Amino acid sequence: MGESPKVNPENLLEIVKGAYQGKVVLPEFQRSFVWEREDIEEFLASILQGYFVGTFLMLDTSPDSPLFPFRPVEGLAQVNGQANPKEHSTVRLVLDGQQRITSVFYALYAPAIPLRNSKHPYKFYLRLKPMLEEDFDEAIVGVSTWDKRQLSENEALVSQHRALPFTLLADSGAFRRWLFKEQQVWGEDEQTRFDEFYSRFEKFMVPVVNLSSNTNKDNIVNIFERINRTGVSLSLFDLAVARLYPKEVKLRELWEQFKKEHPGVAGLIKPEFLLKVIAVFQGKEPRKGNLLDVLDGLTAEEFLERWREAAEAIVLAHERVREEYGALEPGWIPYTTLLVPLGALLWKLKRDKAGQAAYENVDAWYWGSVFAQRYDSAVDSKTYRDFGEVSRWIEGGDPPEWLRRLDPQSLNLDVDEPRSAVYKGLMCLIARRGARDFLTGQLANLNECQDDHIFPKAVYQKDHRVDSVFNRTLISKETNNRKGDKRPSEFLQECLEGHAHNHEKLQATLDSHYILPDAYEALCRDDFEAFVKARGGALREAIAQLLNPSRARRSVGGVS
Repeated sequence: MGESPKVNPENLLEIVKGAYQGKVVLPEFQRSFVWEREDIEEFLASILQGYFVGTFLMLDTSPDSPLFPFRPVEGLAQVNGQANPKEHSTVRLVLDGQQRITSVFYALYAPAIPLRNSKHPYKFYLRLKPMLEEDFDEAIVGVSTWDKRQLSENEALVSQHRALPFTLLADSGAFRRWLFKEQQVWGEDEQTRFDEFYSRFEKFMVPVVNLSSNTNKDNIVNIFERINRTGVSLSLFDLAVARLYPKEVKLRELWEQFKKEHPGVAGLIKPEFLLKVIAVFQGKEPRKGNLLDVLDGLTAEEFLERWREAAEAIVLAHERVREEYGALEPGWIPYTTLLVPLGALLWKLKRDKAGQAAYENVDAWYWGSVFAQRYDSAVDSKTYRDFGEVSRWIEGGDPPEWLRRLDPQSLNLDVDEPRSAVYKGLMCLIARRGARDFLTGQLANLNECQDDHIFPKAVYQKDHRVDSVFNRTLISKETNNRKGDKRPSEFLQECLEGHAHNHEKLQATLDSHYILPDAYEALCRDDFEAFVKARGGALREAIAQLLNPSRARRSVGGVS
């Protein structure tokens, strides 16, 4: 028998720098980088908190005659195109740890490549005050480069000495120079804490299993497959199961029962969502540490009662986003994380037998959170704060300050990423308005409709942003096939025939897609820019009314 491979501690930052230099590479049989923004934020938070992040498996091999074909870490060509693995006598193939290594590489070097399910790159920032408070949910923020508003906000924080870009952490010299400049801004104690956090990041060690180039190729593949099959980390839910076990609370059985009774909801959420609702009900921010403390403070009977309430709350939230907010399909929900505060608020309204005005306030908060993209980051702290502020509002207090100050005209609505909360929110508005069939004017089966272009992409993509959400709507498959690549003016003639050549009836159908008379006229002229401007204005006005319930009640005619 051969000698068993040994586990040695290695510096994670040095491994990532090796990827930047082209020495740490990926075997071709590895999948692509699939982590999303939230995964990267969570992993960076784990490092800064000194958590165990799993074992890494490496294979040393010659770059000229490697055991397996390899490729560089994704994004290397964008940030260090001069790096050449063949300049090294040996390279290190990452057999396990690719997602973790690439996520840190992405945050530190900011390659101009989109993350999974995104069309645009992300930049990562470290907010200093939350970091000092060890609130890493708030401290680590990833921002899409298309989101100019959030980019501007975070760059302003950098200028105000309240944040720094993660790229600064790639080089210790750059960080030390930054820290020296901060002497006149932050006190000595804060600077010491910054240095401690950076040292934790810079010196973070991980266990690495190194395989030599003499290892049999079949054995390497078997080891790789076994690690990928068994490499499961403990979740918050797993920790909660262990905490509740001595109280004879069988949390897994409770979750299995919930899945059996509410399969549609359970398929959308993590079991931790119910635990977060419980934390909110107990007056705590639903962070991991708080949540486990909440569980410790409840008897078995108290926990079971709270679990039943949390389950009801999540179901209420799911029903409302489907039936009132237009998210007819799971993929249309702008933020599944919003189900936690929404559920807690709806449960409170039901318990208190609240009236219509209270529900309208919750609706305004929901839509404001979606279109201001508030739940892109710092979810747990916003959940806790929003529950308290909206609760006081529905009890007769003032609206949350951020909602009072939210100007619909300042919102960045002209998006083209189907996964963004704004995009999904606008499609939900169209769905809840009816989105009648263009050819017949009849109600469409929205669950089976396609999200597609109004001005056809094949004809207009050269000169216009055809993927803008303002140029998209819900169309039945049959009608979409009829539309094909026809120009709007041509397709409208067919639509008019289907409405017995009655322009008013056709306008009513178009209205159900937020295509008002000025946008209709632009369609007739095949004027793309005039159309998206008019339709964008109609959608913005609809949002303004959602954010101001009293205004919507006073509104007569126009967009409702």
